[in-house]
Amino acid sequence: MLGKVPCVDPELGRLASDGCYYKARPDFTPPAILAAEVTPGIPGSWYERKCPGVSSSYGIVWRPDAQMGAVVPPSPEVMAQRAVNRLVLPAPAFGLSPDVETVQLVGVPVWLWVDAASWMSVSATASVPGVSVTATARPVSVVWDFGSGGQVRCAGPGRAFQAGVDDPAAMSECAIRFTRGSAGEPGGRFPLTVTVSWQVGWVGGGQTGEAAGLTSQTTASVAVGESQALVLSGSGR
Repeated sequence: MLGKVPCVDPELGRLASDGCYYKARPDFTPPAILAAEVTPGIPGSWYERKCPGVSSSYGIVWRPDAQMGAVVPPSPEVMAQRAVNRLVLPAPAFGLSPDVETVQLVGVPVWLWVDAASWMSVSATASVPGVSVTATARPVSVVWDFGSGGQVRCAGPGRAFQAGVDDPAAMSECAIRFTRGSAGEPGGRFPLTVTVSWQVGWVGGGQTGEAAGLTSQTTASVAVGESQALVLSGSGR
């Protein structure tokens, strides 16, 4: 009498209706000859396949999720990447004081900040029967790149300038002081790129992990001029 064949083997994986065991391989990077097995536009994963009693049965194969979902649920790592792919990061809305349409002056502090609505955690969830994973992106820093006008990296969103409360001449925790004018730049303005960096983590399927960081950007431009002063010697002049 033949012994029972386990449906789940810790080494082989899960038994499918074809008599072979399948084990998810989310870390597998296929060579070109195997990459051709992927069906474009169809969600799927790579698996180790072993068929007991069949010589040379071992191999790495790609299977659609719709086919394998009932046999081998996607691993939390696979679902985590799908959740990350669903994250929609807001383009950073920002403010300057003086505002971006005002000609800034060389040597005068310019306050910089990202609006609170653009500096909030964003989450997305990917689910299949038996596995649900949520990825969350959290903003951690912002780079203000003014091209040849300079660059500033801030650990937080900065603080919005409040007229009548804040000192315009003071430097906030996120600010820049231009050292040259933009007259020689295309259009007489420095290009501005505001880039927010996001830290991404995930939780689900009884596991937690970190994913590769993400960024979001907004572009604009600013004009910077120089204020000339004439100092005369002598009393009263």
